[in-house]
Amino acid sequence: MKKLVVIAGAIVYFSTLLLATDTLFLGPRNMRVSENGEFSWVDTTPMPEAFDNTWAYRLYPTEKKLTGKGVTVAVADSGISSHMEFNGKQIQGQDFTLSASINDVKNHGTGVVGIIGARGVRFTGIAPNASVIVYKIDDGSRMIAAQAVTSAINTLLQYNQDHPDHPISVLNLSYGELPGGSIQLTEALKRAYEQGVVIVCPAGNLSYPGVHYPANLSFTIAVGALASNLTQAYANSSYGPQIDFIAPGDRIYTTTNDGEYTLMSGTSAAAGFVSAAAALAVEGLKNKLGRQPTVEEVKQALKKASYPVQGIDPIKQGNGFIDIKKLEEQLIAS
Repeated sequence: MKKLVVIAGAIVYFSTLLLATDTLFLGPRNMRVSENGEFSWVDTTPMPEAFDNTWAYRLYPTEKKLTGKGVTVAVADSGISSHMEFNGKQIQGQDFTLSASINDVKNHGTGVVGIIGARGVRFTGIAPNASVIVYKIDDGSRMIAAQAVTSAINTLLQYNQDHPDHPISVLNLSYGELPGGSIQLTEALKRAYEQGVVIVCPAGNLSYPGVHYPANLSFTIAVGALASNLTQAYANSSYGPQIDFIAPGDRIYTTTNDGEYTLMSGTSAAAGFVSAAAALAVEGLKNKLGRQPTVEEVKQALKKASYPVQGIDPIKQGNGFIDIKKLEEQLIAS
């Protein structure tokens, strides 16, 4: 008895004896026919390599002498939600939107705060002992008003007047527009800079030349994003001559607004790393100088501790990546 099998339009007869004793190989290497004449495909696609979720944090020392202790960082973003990584941290907040709450519905500000100050349940932020104040300027509607940001900056200035011994030293400002600019906001930011606040801004995520406002201002710190392969800028990172530093911004493991964890990408994530590094620099300089450092002293310390990432155009990385070990060697007496 013979069995009829049709392959690519050709009629081929195989004896049932042969089919019963072996599985035939027919056609491409990943196609098989069973003893019953049924075709199947063998998946030969290589398994993707496992992604290292915590790759970015491996670029920073596990044990740091500088931790942000005694330094206050303000995060102007979409607010913050409770998370076990923030338990025990004194996080204050104020809403400048119409939501009447600092709760993070956009799931953005919570991630940035995690990068800066997560306490180490599953990962440790770069400045885990820094104090954090959250200014909610984004209610998740994708319409961030310059007036809200300006009000937040003016509130920061008032806070510093009321707390001269423990002022806000670093502002992580997750806000940008291109083109654009606000005279009132620029003036408020300039006052903050003159009063010693280090202002860190994301460069933008449009992947072409043009650093967003206010990152493009001469007195702010503009941050581009580094890809996880460590040899390229993150694909969507905007760039230009105003870029000051580059930091991890590709699938960054951090906190979410539902109490869980996620991977966050973009220059806002990268700005979180630089804001944390600035907090470490402030801590080290305060101890070394015996006073609150100026913005330019902080920027110079960060520049001295940075190095260019090989293979990345300077217009995308500025002074390069900030090496925390070098920062500690520079600021802490051996």
